[in-house]
Amino acid sequence: MVFWTHPQNDNKPFNLDRERATGAGGMNREEAPGKSPEEMYVQQKVRVLLMLKKMGSNLTPSEEAFLRNYAGVVHSQMSQLPQHPIEQGAEDGVMAFSRSETEDRRQ
Repeated sequence: MVFWTHPQNDNKPFNLDRERATGAGGMNREEAPGKSPEEMYVQQKVRVLLMLKKMGSNLTPSEEAFLRNYAGVVHSQMSQLPQHPIEQGAEDGVMAFSRSETEDRRQ
């Protein structure tokens, strides 16, 4: 964490990492409008777990329980993920998913 003094703020120190995260105008780029941090966490965790499961990874019992608890989210997210062969590496799977999403947006 880096602290600097801001000349327009009476030389009071500010957290450079926090300033970088919020960007210009104080807008936080890490948060989606209208979604709580908890909702964002659940959404991201579901996506990651689904991708791992689609690529053939074995999930822990607690990860499987998490997916069962969020079955509605899981169902809608699962239909959006492409099928990948098990022998394909995790990085290849992520890149393939990213490419398919990019191609869908271009159309």
